[in-house]
Amino acid sequence: MSFQSRKMNLIEYLLGVQDEKVFEKIESTIQKSIKETKPSDIVFTKQDLLSRAEFANKQIKKGHVITQKELEKQSKNW
Repeated sequence: MSFQSRKMNLIEYLLGVQDEKVFEKIESTIQKSIKETKPSDIVFTKQDLLSRAEFANKQIKKGHVITQKELEKQSKNW
């Protein structure tokens, strides 16, 4: 399985997580990893960007969206 496929599978998994404790553990691990990552370590290929856009379009079609106000409310807790 390609790295891109694994990332997409993880995103799909996260969307299905119902247990808040499990989600908090995953979220904490990701946040810790982000803090340890330097901006120069983050590189997107053209294919990465296209895949992300395709995934976003699928999420929109499924109705997995939030309003700008909801996003702003959530971002206050970041």
